[in-house]
Amino acid sequence: MQIDPIARKVRLSVGELAGLRNSPRNERSGGYAWRAKVGQDWHRTLETETANQYPGAIFEVPIQASWQREGWTLEIQGRMDQVLPEGDATLKIREVKTIREPLPIDDVALEASYPEYFAQVATYETLASVLPEYQGKSIQAELVFVDIDSGMLQTVEIGEEGKQLFDSQLELLLTFLNERRNARIKFDSAEIKPAFETLREGQAELFETLATEALKAKTVLLEAPTGFGKTGIVLEHALRQMQNGIYERCIYLTSKSTGQLQTIAQLRGMIGDGLRYIQMRNRAEHYIESAAHTCTGNTDCERELGQRWREQNLRVTDLFEAETLSLERAKAIGESTGLCPYALTKACLPFAEVWIGDSNYIFSPASQSVFADPYGFDPARTLLIIDEAHNLPERVASALSIELDATDLIFATEAIATAGAPRKLSASLNELIRAIESLPTGQALAANRYYELLDLSEDIAGQLIEARLDYDALPGGILDTIWQIPELEKRLNEPAHEWLHWSPKTGQFRASCLDPSRWTAQCLRPFGGSMLMSATLHPLSQFQESCGLKKSETIVAQGHADWRERAYEVAIDCRVDTRLKQREKYYEMTARTVSHIATQQPGEPIAVFFASYQYAANIQAYLSALDPSLRTRVQPRGVDLDTQKQFIEESLLTSDALFLILGSSYAEGIDTLGGRVETAMIVGPALPEVNAIQDAKMQAHPSLNREDSFRDVYILPAMRRIHQALGRLVRAPGQRARILLHDKRFAMEPYRSQLAAEYQTDNEITNDTQLDDWLRSSRD
Repeated sequence: MQIDPIARKVRLSVGELAGLRNSPRNERSGGYAWRAKVGQDWHRTLETETANQYPGAIFEVPIQASWQREGWTLEIQGRMDQVLPEGDATLKIREVKTIREPLPIDDVALEASYPEYFAQVATYETLASVLPEYQGKSIQAELVFVDIDSGMLQTVEIGEEGKQLFDSQLELLLTFLNERRNARIKFDSAEIKPAFETLREGQAELFETLATEALKAKTVLLEAPTGFGKTGIVLEHALRQMQNGIYERCIYLTSKSTGQLQTIAQLRGMIGDGLRYIQMRNRAEHYIESAAHTCTGNTDCERELGQRWREQNLRVTDLFEAETLSLERAKAIGESTGLCPYALTKACLPFAEVWIGDSNYIFSPASQSVFADPYGFDPARTLLIIDEAHNLPERVASALSIELDATDLIFATEAIATAGAPRKLSASLNELIRAIESLPTGQALAANRYYELLDLSEDIAGQLIEARLDYDALPGGILDTIWQIPELEKRLNEPAHEWLHWSPKTGQFRASCLDPSRWTAQCLRPFGGSMLMSATLHPLSQFQESCGLKKSETIVAQGHADWRERAYEVAIDCRVDTRLKQREKYYEMTARTVSHIATQQPGEPIAVFFASYQYAANIQAYLSALDPSLRTRVQPRGVDLDTQKQFIEESLLTSDALFLILGSSYAEGIDTLGGRVETAMIVGPALPEVNAIQDAKMQAHPSLNREDSFRDVYILPAMRRIHQALGRLVRAPGQRARILLHDKRFAMEPYRSQLAAEYQTDNEITNDTQLDDWLRSSRD
């Protein structure tokens, strides 16, 4: 759908008009692949029968008409299944719809269950009645329902109520369009406050670059240091472009949910109540357990959504409060109405100009429908902003990867057998389970194993299409498992160099994506513009390649902040070796170093960044024995956004040493450390884990030089994590930080050369005295 709210013009399909409802749609369950195939088969069968009965029949007939209503011009287009001559003066429009219910059914009940089908054929009938090519003909319309289980047919004629159905849909559409127009007028008249009262060094130049260059290419790669003000700059740019009519919507994505808090605060400070926005949190964060509704954690929550919505007589626009629907409000409404809070939040998306969420909502095949399906969404009129874009290739690869667990498959096989699965399908699934359980672990599949899994997945995918199970009766978790198999078939048929097929542990099979560039480019392509920003996009050519971006379609906008180069005092601690096989020898020295630095600055916590939770826990255990009075806190695992923020605030007040994990949301998404933590230790380069995936990336690297491939596969990702963590310690002029790089490898050329300019140092510490001297001098 394409909407011009100022000119009052809209272009839409007949399906979009017919599908508009006062309530959100129920979430679809799996199994629609086979229904689509069955539907196509029935269409072809009925076309053959109709052609024999009506020699002049025509099929898949395009139709387009312009309609004027209440000052709006509606361009409506569609494709009619069948147009049949009934004598010289009459034409019949027939739509064929496949359902899975025993026929016959009372016509009124059919219309209540499938209102969009009746509205669709009524729209065709009404449009045809005003088109020149159908003038002089009496237009009739009918629906032919097909029960896909029995093959029973039921024909329902659309009488005079067809025009009423069409008018009802127009009224719904005009209500939606007028609401969008009013929102646009309100936004256009709103004042956009500058992101910053006073521009800092380099910000004016970046504003100018975006203003003059951003529309010259579809994609902007924006690189500027952490603390530069990228969020404010791009939001101000986006809001002004929206007011100028270039875009009608902005989607702001992050890979760490903690970054969304700053985005919302910045947005509210600039536009206030001038536009609506929605922060789309995940299902788990929306979870409630109440007398009226308990979330299931999957699409089972939403199966009765439409009916419950009508019972509560809700309007989506009434859900907004202070121009948004907060998570807390969504939960409260869910507890009182019995509606899933996640569904409530999704229902608000069509009425908001800014969507804020995780990158999975665009790039994950399993989640992208959340942002792709809202009514009226037009990606060509949308600006896509991706924050912390250095994480995008890894996040997309993870979203594309598929894992099958033999235990989950066992439960799924039993469940679909109970639902009536044919014996052959159950036998094939059991064969797949046995094949997965017998895979050798930790290595790429041998050719014979690969072809065995390919044959099995192709066989099962084909059987799932033909089985015609009642998927709606199956729990959502079972469906998630079963429909991984057709997805696995697709992955196994992808180019071999883009995937690693292996078993990480007994009873598991994983297809790990090594090169997500084609899919990433495919997801970016529909958007009118995209901005990928980070403090660590370098090397740019490598990043562009990993996202499938063409140089001719991108521009680079860089922000420079010379004040950062004077803000860091860095030393390399060459006394320790934190490589996995060596680090245990230095646990005590690492613990003593943490204790020594922390006691040098009482009342002010230090931040210590580790490669893993286990490493942090080991050092914490040593500290408990060496210095029981030292207060240390390790970041918690798997907590929600609010808990993360609370942990940081409490730890800054109550701990002497704050243990954080490199690459986590605490190290890359928390923006409250600047000016509050002035001393940090980086305990080792935190290279990616050595496993089959990294080995496969090394082998697939275009360079035959092992040093080059090791740098790109291991060192560069590690340094990005370190730069992200350190960048959060200095976020404004006047803030300073001293950094101890705690590992002798930082003094070696492959690692030293990858440190950013502000972290370069010749200060190497080889004994305790030199550490004391550096601490003393850096304080002075």
